[in-house]
Amino acid sequence: MKLIRKLRIKFGLYDLRKELARWVEKEFGEQYIEEAVDKYDKINRGIPIGGFMETALFLDMVSKVKEDLEHGA
Repeated sequence: MKLIRKLRIKFGLYDLRKELARWVEKEFGEQYIEEAVDKYDKINRGIPIGGFMETALFLDMVSKVKEDLEHGA
């Protein structure tokens, strides 16, 4: 199972929404998963999630998730 997961990550065939939820749970705790996933969904639909700073920080966090996946796989 781990081999398949590593291959999917290596080739970019993963669900970033699920990976974001895993990362948020590990870094911040289970209570923040719903908020992060909600913001992720809003961003992908083009709905603002807050001011410029909040949006920039959230997108930086999503980029961090992607970097962690690519370097940890």
